[in-house]
Amino acid sequence: MRKTLCAALALCVIACGKSEETRAPEQPAPQVSVTREPEFNFNADQFAHAFNAASKTFGQSYRIHKVEIKHGAVHDYFEHKFTHDVSLTVGVSKETGHILNITALVAGNGDATDNRHALMAISEVVTAASDPNMPKEKASKLVSDMLKEAGQPHESGQFPQRFINHVRYVLRSGSSIGSWWIASPA
Repeated sequence: MRKTLCAALALCVIACGKSEETRAPEQPAPQVSVTREPEFNFNADQFAHAFNAASKTFGQSYRIHKVEIKHGAVHDYFEHKFTHDVSLTVGVSKETGHILNITALVAGNGDATDNRHALMAISEVVTAASDPNMPKEKASKLVSDMLKEAGQPHESGQFPQRFINHVRYVLRSGSSIGSWWIASPA
């Protein structure tokens, strides 16, 4: 048994120690296809223009006056604070400059009525800006339905979301932080 084991070990050493000339040529590393994140078909300035037009359509005072792109580790972004409770953060692709996601935040201040009104208002504007072809009534209904759903008891970890015209809309909330309305390409 010992002799057989030694012979097998010797064969392994010989096989592993082939000279460079007798080794099979190494295969090139397989090409890895890198897929880009989905993105909206508009850049930051075009989004700001669409946002301002949507805000005007809904009779809101939210306006993006200047887009200042900040450079992040993974994505670029810009932020805009409308009031002390309402702000917007928009992710921007480093490669293309197109919008990757839009997040509106309505901070919690203890008054659910004010928060709900502000959330409804900014969410309608973000929805219309992320899909300019969506009729105003459909954007309002989408936001209203998701706010109603968020107010109903649901399983932990569940949150309202919809996929419409290749856009994913999500409503998240945290009791002490506030609520987020998120739009991202699907």
